[in-house]
Amino acid sequence: MVSINNTDMRDAFFEPLVEIALKNQNIIILSADHAAFSLIKFQKEAPDRYFNIGISEQNMMGLAAGLASKEKIVFAYGISPFVSLRVLEQITLDIAALGLNVNIVSVGSGFTYSTDGPSHHGIQDINAVMTVPNLEVYNSSDPSNTKYFAELATRKSSSKYIRIEKGILPNLLPLSHDYDTGVAMVKNGKDMILISSGSIVHECCKAAYEIEKRTNKKVGVIDIYRLKPFPHKKLIKLIVGVSEVVTIEEGLLSCGVGSLVATCLLENNIRPKFLRIGINDMFCLKYGSRDYLRDEFGLSSNKIVNRILSRN
Repeated sequence: MVSINNTDMRDAFFEPLVEIALKNQNIIILSADHAAFSLIKFQKEAPDRYFNIGISEQNMMGLAAGLASKEKIVFAYGISPFVSLRVLEQITLDIAALGLNVNIVSVGSGFTYSTDGPSHHGIQDINAVMTVPNLEVYNSSDPSNTKYFAELATRKSSSKYIRIEKGILPNLLPLSHDYDTGVAMVKNGKDMILISSGSIVHECCKAAYEIEKRTNKKVGVIDIYRLKPFPHKKLIKLIVGVSEVVTIEEGLLSCGVGSLVATCLLENNIRPKFLRIGINDMFCLKYGSRDYLRDEFGLSSNKIVNRILSRN
């Protein structure tokens, strides 16, 4: 049994995957010249099923499609913009259009690679891959759902885009949570709900507690960790009767999580006071830590709180 406490988020995904892969000869892992600690073990113990394709992501997707067409379970791993934007045509035509069992594992969401500049920022990938038909989209926020994604990917035959994190994050929910629902209330609240996806959910939790300190409102937090298929019915059950809804995303607002939630609310004739917080139609040309860039773009917990309270 893999322990995911105090584990890097990449290894929360790859440790259980490698355990399963060492027993299942059909699993093949491809890398675009990018590593994770757990992959070293797999490379040593199953060298005939681990291939570093190099900085050649378009070729990697073509190879993944070919292997999957021969009933292999394929994982194609690389940095966020390089396994989404750079290869969007290959994902669309070679993989999703054929419904192949390829799991695109993307690391570096949001401002993870903050000091590497706009070429490495993962603030557009969700917006892009959500447009691909027949492609499931998952976004990890803690070790528990990251481990769930690894196990799901090995048992469910479909085309998937799985977004994982790096670094150590605490669990938001126990492993016993029913992750098949695609969405979870990680903090209860009846007056206002903050909705997010990915590691920025942790900033939302901090913001929710701070808002409660400054107001008389009870503020809940929802994590949407499966963006496609979007969990419409479950989300509506969680937010029905709430008077204020705020979406927060570490990515572009255009066609992002806020847009998905807004569409869901309108189609179900639910009209709370609504606010989207995210990155406007612009590039990030600044450099610094992830926390610094989040603060610059209004995505730190303090900036989130100030934005919400200044609106009310």
